[in-house]
Amino acid sequence: MSQLRKQLRLIMPRLSKQANKLRDTEARSRWMKLKQITMSPKSLTQACAFYGWSMDAYTKWGTRLRKEPRLEKLHSKSRKPHRSPTRTKPKKEKKVLQLRRADPSLGPERISFDLRNIFEILVPPSTVYAILKRGKVVSQKLAEKLTKKHLKRYRRPLPGYLQMDFKYVPYKINNEQLYQLSCVDHHSSWRLIRIYGEKSNLSVINFLKELIKVCPFPIIELQTDNDAAFTDKFTSGYGVSGEHVFDQWCAKYKVNHRLIPVGVKELNGKVENTHKQDDREFYAKGPYKSFENIKLNAQGYNQRWNTTRRTRALGWLSPEETIIAAYIKAAAYLMYFKPINANPSVEIPRPVKIKTRKKSTAVEKYLQFLEWDTKNKNQAIAWLPMMSQNFSDLVPRLCYKQLFELLGATEP
Repeated sequence: MSQLRKQLRLIMPRLSKQANKLRDTEARSRWMKLKQITMSPKSLTQACAFYGWSMDAYTKWGTRLRKEPRLEKLHSKSRKPHRSPTRTKPKKEKKVLQLRRADPSLGPERISFDLRNIFEILVPPSTVYAILKRGKVVSQKLAEKLTKKHLKRYRRPLPGYLQMDFKYVPYKINNEQLYQLSCVDHHSSWRLIRIYGEKSNLSVINFLKELIKVCPFPIIELQTDNDAAFTDKFTSGYGVSGEHVFDQWCAKYKVNHRLIPVGVKELNGKVENTHKQDDREFYAKGPYKSFENIKLNAQGYNQRWNTTRRTRALGWLSPEETIIAAYIKAAAYLMYFKPINANPSVEIPRPVKIKTRKKSTAVEKYLQFLEWDTKNKNQAIAWLPMMSQNFSDLVPRLCYKQLFELLGATEP
């Protein structure tokens, strides 16, 4: 009888009670094999063959148990390699964690985008996520919490359709409840947010006066819920009277006021979603000390949102860059269908026509043209001055006026 087998026969009876509590299936299986072969009256070679174990396996696990008579020695050791040549360099990992700690609202894709554009460091989003996970910055539970249930999204093909809503500031400042009034464009995610001390018609009118001054595109439609600050639908006694200050302002500036059905806040989902981002990117960095302090910080946050905050949903453009791109596309569309003061010597390339069974509408042609224009952006920019001498002022109004004449009553 081998020396290993003799020693195991002395050790194993002392461990039998502990072995009954083993929960690891692999360790329990190894214990049973060792016990059967060790206690078998057959020779070691015959016993190993009978119970389906090799001599090497018996020697390996028997030696581990003999050196330290503890059942933990039967558990599998980590198969993780001692070194990984393809692992991201520590400097890059440090930079990823620095960006995340500086702004906890940043996700893997935005961190990857910032690394590429600011520091010229190429780290894929999947690698960024792995680094954040190793650094215990994110967890599976948090990822599941932030995952959107409704993944289907759509955007208007042009700016001008805005959603508007009030939001409670999530904490009181000097024991006062404050309110945030937000307005977001459906196409470009351009926003105007302001903080007010009360939720009233006066706050709404002051907000609209500022909106009409700073909005960089014509306002076609304002969509709101049925709050009394926006409509008298449930306070007049006979529906929308048109005498509410909000409706009067819309009539003055020829803006369509659209009310969503009661209880269907998902239709105002664009502005509701930005409220979630505000909690993560703005209010989480508070609390702010005073009403004036939070007003000033909200304006700075709003400015950063419109000018520097780039997202994948916008093709890694900021809202203001998205608006400029929309003007270029609209102008190129008009030049294609109805050239305006265009230089006849300049050849305008035509988009590839998509063959369909039914006749394409003006909206479908416009959407096809958007795909074409992304490949000819520089040429489209060069054509814009041919359309108007006053590029900054006339072109946007010209685009909208004639584009909607082409589309008729059909909304894009």
